[in-house]
Amino acid sequence: MVRKQNMGATSKLSSMLVGSIARISVPSVGPSTHVTEIASIMAKQNIGAVVVTSDFEVLGIVTERDIIENVDLGKRDLHGLVAQEIMTSPVITINYDRTIQDALKIMKGNNIRRLVVVKGKNILGLVTERRLLLASFAGQAEQELNSKS
Repeated sequence: MVRKQNMGATSKLSSMLVGSIARISVPSVGPSTHVTEIASIMAKQNIGAVVVTSDFEVLGIVTERDIIENVDLGKRDLHGLVAQEIMTSPVITINYDRTIQDALKIMKGNNIRRLVVVKGKNILGLVTERRLLLASFAGQAEQELNSKS
């Protein structure tokens, strides 16, 4: 009986789609946006990354870590930096209809913590490793509660 519960949780988890848990409002900036402005956007919106775009094309992503590595370590002056100088590129994306398990595998294989969620060439959202893991645990907990009822 325990074995069936675990299989059910895995089955439910494998059917949860990335698009259903992605953060839909994804701030984007241009490649010449100053890092001070990017940091301000991140602080005001309580987020850890912005997508760098030009003419609706994804060029890169700037994360908190990108800023810290370039500024706090004394590599560069914060006020002179722009997005294109510190962004991570190319951006690894995932289609909105892929599963949470697929996303976690992609993240692990590429040693990253964020994926841009797309539908075709359009950005739908952003998903973080934390959000994926929370959704996984919530799905497993829900499945276990339902199986005990």
